[in-house]
This record gives sequence, structure tokens and C-alpha cells, in this order.
Amino acid sequence: MPWNLFILPLVAGYYLLTRFYLFKFKQQRLDTQRLIFESVLLAVCASVVTYLIRVLVELVVPNDIYTLVYRKLPIKAPYIITSFMTLALSVAFTEIMNLFLSEEKYIKNAIKSVGNEFELLLKSSFVDKKLLQITLSNNKVYVAWVKELPIPSISNYIRVIPAMSGYRTEENEIEYTTHYLTVYAEYIEEGKTTDIKDLNVDLIISNCEIVTVSYFDNDMYKRFNKLKKAKEIKVTP
Repeated sequence: MPWNLFILPLVAGYYLLTRFYLFKFKQQRLDTQRLIFESVLLAVCASVVTYLIRVLVELVVPNDIYTLVYRKLPIKAPYIITSFMTLALSVAFTEIMNLFLSEEKYIKNAIKSVGNEFELLLKSSFVDKKLLQITLSNNKVYVAWVKELPIPSISNYIRVIPAMSGYRTEENEIEYTTHYLTVYAEYIEEGKTTDIKDLNVDLIISNCEIVTVSYFDNDMYKRFNKLKKAKEIKVTP
């Protein structure tokens, strides 16, 4: 078997790894060096499956028909049909299976399996509707929900729906100056929308501008705010 015929199975393995939802989103979060080894592994598996299909076909299809098809090929080499079919079946299998799989589900599974701490926080906000407090490098602070999960190596931004915004003072205390929820509530009461996602208030934040991210507990925020006001009253003469 000519060694260059291994190129097509390798392409098939790479296609499966980077396009099939079962592997795609996990692979995006792993070291790129693993891509080569896992592509080879999938290529071997795909080749074995295709070879077994070939054996079954040869048992069913008359040998004359198989020989006729082989003679019509522009390139004649041992196992060339198997090599081409490995790629063709891998592409067809990937695209057909993706129609029945949930992209969002496998993104969540990949983050749960190999995601870093930052992605786990984003996933928690996205799935459980938890508010996150995001501090930027310019001391701007946002309290927001994550609207969609970013894909590593493709998007270096996160899309959020802001609930509050403010800034950090020189004493490193947070002052919230804008409360978006009040405006959202007004739109809902007026019947202009039933879902704040339809208001097009998305905020795009670059990951490189984010300094800290943490969960935001509104009840804890209110308690700290009351404590702060009580201290200010005591200090005031």
C-alpha cells in the first residue's frame, strides 16, 4: 500500500476531531500538540471501520462490479477505494450526526470536562443564570449575566447582559452608578418585551481587559451596603 494513501485517512481523522461535536469543543480547549496524536488515532479507527465495511461489501457485491468500478478510477493502487471512502464516510458521518446533536450541550460538557476556572464561571452564569461581577483594567465594574459561551481560539470576547455598572474608587471600593434592571422592568411592564434578551443591550467585553471575575450575591451586597452606611453615620459628627 503506497504510504501517500495514508494522507486521506489522516484528513478524515482531523475532520472528525475538529468538526464532530463530540470531539470539537473539547479539542479546542486542549494543547494543540494533542491534535496530531488524536487525529492519527481517529484516522486509524476510521480506517478500520471503513475496511470492515469494505469486507462486508465484497461479500455482498459481485466481484465483477467491484472490478469494473476499480478500473474506472483515474488512479489505480491497492486500497485506494478504502482510503477515499474513509474520508468520504467520515465527512458524511460527521455532518449527519451533527444535525441530531446539540452544539450547546457539547460546549457545556467540554467546559465541565477540561475548562479552566474562568470558563467554569462563565458556564455557571450562562446555565444557572447567576450574576457575575466583572472588573476591567480601567476600573469599570459590571454586574451581568453571560449571554453566550465563547469558543477558545475563535472568540476572545464574552457577550453579557448588564444588570448594574459602576467603577472602583481610589480606596478600591465599588460605586454602582447605573442600574439597568429598573429600565428592563419598565420595558416589560409597558409590554414592549417579555424577555430582556430581546432588548439588544448586549455588552461585548474583551477577555484581555478583564482583571477579576466573581459571583455577585445581591443579598450580600445589600448587607455590606447597609454596614457601610451605618459606619458613615457613626463617623459623621
